[in-house]
Amino acid sequence: MSTPTVALTTTGTSLLSNTNNWLKRKYKNLVEIPEKEIKDFIAFHKKQNTETRISAEINATLQLNVLFQKQGRKIDIVHLILSDTEETKKEMPILKKFFAEKGFKVEVTVVEGLKYKESQFKMAGLRSLINRLTELIDSYKARGFCVIMNATGGFKAEIAYATVLAQLRHIESYYIYESFQEIVPLPYLPLNLDIEYWQKWLKYFEFYEKGVDTKTSDEYLEFLPPGFRFLVEFSETDKKWHLNPAGETFYLSLLSEKEVYLKHIDEKNVFKKRKETTLWEKAKNIYVVTLKDIPDREVKQLLRRVLRFQFVNKIELVDYHKVGVSQRETCLEYRTKHEDSIPHYVQYAIKCKDGIQNINIWVEKGFCDELIQMIGKKGLSLGRRRHINASAL
Repeated sequence: MSTPTVALTTTGTSLLSNTNNWLKRKYKNLVEIPEKEIKDFIAFHKKQNTETRISAEINATLQLNVLFQKQGRKIDIVHLILSDTEETKKEMPILKKFFAEKGFKVEVTVVEGLKYKESQFKMAGLRSLINRLTELIDSYKARGFCVIMNATGGFKAEIAYATVLAQLRHIESYYIYESFQEIVPLPYLPLNLDIEYWQKWLKYFEFYEKGVDTKTSDEYLEFLPPGFRFLVEFSETDKKWHLNPAGETFYLSLLSEKEVYLKHIDEKNVFKKRKETTLWEKAKNIYVVTLKDIPDREVKQLLRRVLRFQFVNKIELVDYHKVGVSQRETCLEYRTKHEDSIPHYVQYAIKCKDGIQNINIWVEKGFCDELIQMIGKKGLSLGRRRHINASAL
């Protein structure tokens, strides 16, 4: 049985504008289009077998579902993300009915403040969008869903920030322009928030979330990481500095990731496999029982990061080791995964100044791929972090 999939689907006004074009631009205001004429437009394309021409979100969803079915999966829930406008509210019941008739379960979220008024759109609308999408992603993931972002319809800025959030939250994102014949996947980059680094500055995110006066903001930005200044902007409404949409995206992702990936570390969770020697025992005659016993400081720091992931149970030092061949930097390099065995684990090689040591990272059931996504197959290194840090902003 495959994991159920929900498509968070940004929704624009293309159903109305396409209907109006079909009617030879009969209406100046899209809200004035009678519901009967919209339904006639949909019925026409159903009869012509050209349903992908009805609207952007319909086009993207139908084509994406076909792609998924070829891969042995499907979209179970279409969760429409609507802007706070009369046009999308007019479309909502019609779109819900269309998708329901296609066999999808349909959910709807209207994002308050996401409307045409520029000041409200920027300061309230986009921030509200980011908050709601973050809540939905976390909620669906907690219920065991695979979450994808179908970022095709809606405002251009809405699509952009939905895609950025998908990148930070490590979920698949897709886009299709109405004239395209194929769906365009937007895979997330192998970047992770450096949670341990950024949690030091959490209180300042909280301050800017509420609003900071100009004098205080100038004082904060003197010692905050350089990239922080790109996450805030001045609001003419209350004459204070707030997190901008990018800052809000970053902050909410940081809070969510912090809950999942930071935990207290038990030093005993690194151990030697029975009857196996380790790289350090062979090189330095040191008996390794816990994380503290590993003599290489950089290796300890690297493994400590891995153990902070909530779904990691233990790290096992195993079999292959090559002593005395110094590596250029301390890093992890992917070997293989074992998700059908007990325990479930992913094998990496530690490369360091003393040589190479294989390790098995034990994880909770179903989290092998999550670990690989967080670390990367080419490896997590101390020299070249795969995390978002101050220099990456």
